[in-house]
Amino acid sequence: RGYTLTMFVRPKEPEKELWEGPRSGLEAAVAEFGADEARPVRDFARFAKKLIHNDGAVYADLDGEHGLVRSAQCGELRRVLERAEAGARVRRLTSLVQRARLVKSPAEIRLLREAGRVSGAAFVAAMRASRPGLSESTLQSTFAHAAKLALANGAADRSALTRPAYVPVFAAGEHALCMHYVLNQAPLRAGDLVLADAGAEYAAYAADITRTFPVTGRFSEPQRDLYSAVLAVQEQMVRLCHASSGYSLNEIHRSSSSALATELKQIGFHAAGRDIDYQLYPHHVAHYLGLDVHDTVDMTRSQRLKPGMVVTIEPGLYVPYDDRFPKAFRGIGIRIEDDIVVGESKADIENLSTDAPKSVDDIEACMNC
Repeated sequence: RGYTLTMFVRPKEPEKELWEGPRSGLEAAVAEFGADEARPVRDFARFAKKLIHNDGAVYADLDGEHGLVRSAQCGELRRVLERAEAGARVRRLTSLVQRARLVKSPAEIRLLREAGRVSGAAFVAAMRASRPGLSESTLQSTFAHAAKLALANGAADRSALTRPAYVPVFAAGEHALCMHYVLNQAPLRAGDLVLADAGAEYAAYAADITRTFPVTGRFSEPQRDLYSAVLAVQEQMVRLCHASSGYSLNEIHRSSSSALATELKQIGFHAAGRDIDYQLYPHHVAHYLGLDVHDTVDMTRSQRLKPGMVVTIEPGLYVPYDDRFPKAFRGIGIRIEDDIVVGESKADIENLSTDAPKSVDDIEACMNC
């Protein structure tokens, strides 16, 4: 292979395991995790000192960028490098790992597909539970519980493999005008919409789906018109998620802004480009998805799409109480988000979110069955 994998782990300590739970220990690092050798983590600094004297680059992440929690060993390695005046040999590991993670393997896509299925079942449960007077927090709990139940059917209970992929948004009425509203404690009101941005992890891979649905199971005419406009844009952008389109995520975003302006004009909602970009639709249409909800964050959204990338497509529209905008639409927030496997051609695109009802007819049928 050309390299040796040494893992530094906590050794077995029966006295501590009595209180803290079992540890894998050094033996399992080799037998179960494939290491060539294993050493106690307390020996890391001594081992690093010897390693630094070898030629070549040192690949490590020594900072807390992107909110990642660094272990105490990162600080020890930094001090070793400083004493050896070897800082110039350090190369960032994160960028290399993210580049490897950007295009998913078939096995990874299978896990993401299951995360989408579980999340879809949870959205169906949340939609059916919706009613005036119910709390946003109860919808959130319904979603989480249904995700567990979706993996508890059959001979094997796999519910331990799922958990919320992120802090969800369950925003009723005007709360949907806040992009990342996570208070989730207000009562649902008849006549309002609920914007639910939620997803379940499956085996550490995340789903990230958003649906907007009426509290009572029926869209009003203004809600239907506005929702249909956003949905048309969303479906147009999904159809661009293939390598032969030549598009990047940034180019898809620019297309989504233009398409939204066109769709809004058709329902008598005339908005200037600046209003769309800075107030009505102030977020990006897409991000990469995988082990993290916002996966591979160092990878530019200006690169062309490649088969096997997994991305979200999530246009939104948030109409404030402002006299510049049609009165019937004020106070309405809508976002529609799917998880998409990029294909080589349009025929190869896979939508991982199809189990969550999305069309007006499908949402109303789900909520009134």
